[in-house]
Amino acid sequence: MKGISSKDLMLLFIISIITTIFASTQPIDNFIVNILVFMVIFVSSGYSLISVLYPEENYSGLLKKPLLLMELCVFLTILISVILKYSSLGLQLRDLILILSLITIVLSITTYILRINHFKGEPEETSEKFIPTYSNGVLSKNLLTLILLSVLMIVTVIVPPINKTPLWMVPGSLFVCFIPGYLLMTVTFPKNDDLELVERFGLGCGASLVLTSLIGLAFNYTAWSIRLELILIVLAVFSLIFCLITFLRTKKIPLERRLHIPKLERILRVFLIICIILTLCTAAYTIIQPGQLPSGDDKTNSTDFYIKGLNANTLNLTSGTKTNLTMVVVNREGSTVNYRLLIQVNSTILKQDNITLQNNEKMEIPFNFTAGTSGERKMEFLLYKLPDNNPYKTRELWMRIT
Repeated sequence: MKGISSKDLMLLFIISIITTIFASTQPIDNFIVNILVFMVIFVSSGYSLISVLYPEENYSGLLKKPLLLMELCVFLTILISVILKYSSLGLQLRDLILILSLITIVLSITTYILRINHFKGEPEETSEKFIPTYSNGVLSKNLLTLILLSVLMIVTVIVPPINKTPLWMVPGSLFVCFIPGYLLMTVTFPKNDDLELVERFGLGCGASLVLTSLIGLAFNYTAWSIRLELILIVLAVFSLIFCLITFLRTKKIPLERRLHIPKLERILRVFLIICIILTLCTAAYTIIQPGQLPSGDDKTNSTDFYIKGLNANTLNLTSGTKTNLTMVVVNREGSTVNYRLLIQVNSTILKQDNITLQNNEKMEIPFNFTAGTSGERKMEFLLYKLPDNNPYKTRELWMRIT
């Protein structure tokens, strides 16, 4: 079989060399020009990465995977941005363009070598082909494992005393990053040849993260607020729905064209066994030693208490100016709680309120004050959980008044 053209890699290499020189010398310091150069290298870097994953494909084949291409572009850009953000360089557009250009150069050269080796060592076609074996059961092992994992996820979050332990985070990590998105891809593309394996996994991870973000955003506008436990329950319910739809769609597909990934099935089964063992061990331990369970006063079920929109512990004020603050209290105690809020400066009480919140209820309490004479003072925000007379939560705010 003849090798495919590498003109796309040559073009990619030239573009990345030009953007490298541009980022290094910066001959034109114009925002619009910088953004245009960034967009070029943004797409080029993703294309270079997808070409490494599919060295046997030419440009027409690679461009038929636009969703995966865009996902890889975003992945590389976010990864480099995070690294720069927490490095000594800091996140700057010029450095981001430079690093993406260097990565594109390396990946384009790597793809060129892979293409040469792929077509040089390609064996002659034979009439014998490997035919995978498929389960002819009504419900595939893969789907059954995912159903059991979804049920286990709901159980570990809802059922006491297991839900009082961090055990639910073990299967929860897989639900946030993979399972719902993978099942959504299975519903959308149920046939084995609908998507490449890398595309299916990549789009599945991306779809899971998008689902998690949308569910969290929806909960943010409810009385429950954003809670990981509730998000995981919704993800598990979605997964069960996707499993049902997948089962109904798979029944209509010929046996030899059904989705079948043996390695994934084995990994999921091992993960399921580990989760079941951990669940049983944790349940047995908490039953034998119930005193070890977290109580309502423990930090696992604590109240959120903070000042909204305040990122620092110091306020620089001018004498005589008015300032508006908003305290936020969110009940995470698992039951209805009576609170008392006290705000004081040098033992002088400025505000005092008694409030009652249901479990997961959130309340915002406004506080307006006028800065007094010049000096530095400490304002204390004390939250009591009645009938206890000792402060349950304390927040301090320093005021520098000029």
